[in-house]
Amino acid sequence: MHPHPPLLLTPADCRRVPWRNGMGTTTEIAVEALDDARFLWRVSIADVAAAGPFSNFSGYDRLIAVIDGVGMALTVDGGDPVVRRRMDPAFAFSGDATVDCALLDGAIRDFNLMVNRASATGALDLLTGAARHACVADVTLVHALNGSATVQLDGVQVDGVQVDAGEPIAVPPGHTLLLRGADATIILPEGAETVVATINRRPA
Repeated sequence: MHPHPPLLLTPADCRRVPWRNGMGTTTEIAVEALDDARFLWRVSIADVAAAGPFSNFSGYDRLIAVIDGVGMALTVDGGDPVVRRRMDPAFAFSGDATVDCALLDGAIRDFNLMVNRASATGALDLLTGAARHACVADVTLVHALNGSATVQLDGVQVDGVQVDAGEPIAVPPGHTLLLRGADATIILPEGAETVVATINRRPA
């Protein structure tokens, strides 16, 4: 048996948490703690109802993508605004930066990946069907937005020995599949939309 079996997280497994600056709330999908004060990575969905500043997350790298609503414009450390509309490629920025958010046309929801800069790297990909997407990472999270995603595990090893990867795993809308130490292929039907977060630990 694989030492880290796939874990399908349902909406009921998520928890609502306030933003650090108290100006909104986030639905935390999954988080891996480093210690009592820090996490290695966190995946969440934020509800943004009004313009305002982002919370400070010094020491973390952030990736963000709009998954509901028209979009937003982000001003990072006083630079030119960066516009992101729904399902645009994720925007990467430092959690140390001063970031102000303006909404293009009403409230949005955005998908967030944060990784501890000293310990890990991360990537955030937005997929639309029909599509196939290969993932090779220490941690992979597959979040289905519209339509179900199918995930086939590839190259699963236990103690260096190849084992049966098992049947494909269906990920319904609003659910998230958490994989650790398993390569995978994500298969989307026509019209499906999925967000894939991947995390790799930095060498010690």
